[in-house]
Amino acid sequence: MATSGTYTFSMDIDEVIEEALEMIGGEATLGNEPKSARRSINLLLQDWQNRGIQLWTIGTTAVTVATSVTSYVLGEENIDVLEAVVNRDNIDLQLERISMEEYLKVPRKGQTGRPTQFAVRRERDQSRVFLWPVPENSTDAIKFETVKYFQDVSKSSQTADISRRFYPCLTAGTAYFMSMKRPGVDAGRIQMIKGEYEDRLLRAQEEDKERASMYILPRLR
Repeated sequence: MATSGTYTFSMDIDEVIEEALEMIGGEATLGNEPKSARRSINLLLQDWQNRGIQLWTIGTTAVTVATSVTSYVLGEENIDVLEAVVNRDNIDLQLERISMEEYLKVPRKGQTGRPTQFAVRRERDQSRVFLWPVPENSTDAIKFETVKYFQDVSKSSQTADISRRFYPCLTAGTAYFMSMKRPGVDAGRIQMIKGEYEDRLLRAQEEDKERASMYILPRLR
């Protein structure tokens, strides 16, 4: 028997909610439930980002520096910075990340030169990056490897901003979040759905990793 020959499986939010309701069981209750489910999905995605980094949320953000400007605000979609390089004459040179406490102790914050270090202040609505030394020109560019938020789920007709590898845990997680709000759901069933959700999420997170080899060497002083 022939296979489909396609690799485009996807689920829109309406199908995710439908699958989640089937996992919960019982009579379907519509009304405000789709809106409540979308809110649960947004909370669920935020919980995933609190648990760790998903590879498809990593991207590169480039900022052109300006002379004597100390700090730069990244876009509101960026949560944190993993790595940074300064590009000068088409050559990328790595920057060292220091803590904000270390940056605070830098005695001459206005010193100019080619940036070699950066610190990140994760503010409520944005991330601000401080460079040291302060850029000496307006031709260098800083490239940041950033972790981004998931895009919002606002309509049932859209798809979630996730890899399809995570659809199993998205549906189970939505079922778990909704089962805690839905009246009449047996506590034992809620725990069963929670266990299934945690198992699916663990499997997805274990698969979602870099394949490159990593070598750890001690620094001897």
